[in-house]
Amino acid sequence: MKTERLQEFRRRLLELRSRLAREVNQLIESIPNEGQPVGEISHIPTHNADRDSDGIDKDVALMQNEEGLLDAVTAALERIEQGTFGTCEGCQSNIAVERLDALPYAPLCIACAQRGV
Repeated sequence: MKTERLQEFRRRLLELRSRLAREVNQLIESIPNEGQPVGEISHIPTHNADRDSDGIDKDVALMQNEEGLLDAVTAALERIEQGTFGTCEGCQSNIAVERLDALPYAPLCIACAQRGV
């Protein structure tokens, strides 16, 4: 892969890593606050288990997904530094540039990804 193209992928990955890190931090900060009631509607005490946890569960799932993407982006940046970026970790063939354009953090070619390598 040409140096200019590799540097473009590096720049895109660095931007993506920065954005994902901000999003993960925002989600981490928002999760504890969502579980605390703003005020009680009645004088009847509410058990914590009765409160809506769907919002928190969704935020936790989103945070875990974003952290997974952040890990994948960081691994792709490490592959650039090691000189293995664009090489499939499954079969050692080149990953199509079109795939890298769509998912610059992809560690596998399409064939290996479909096989679940």
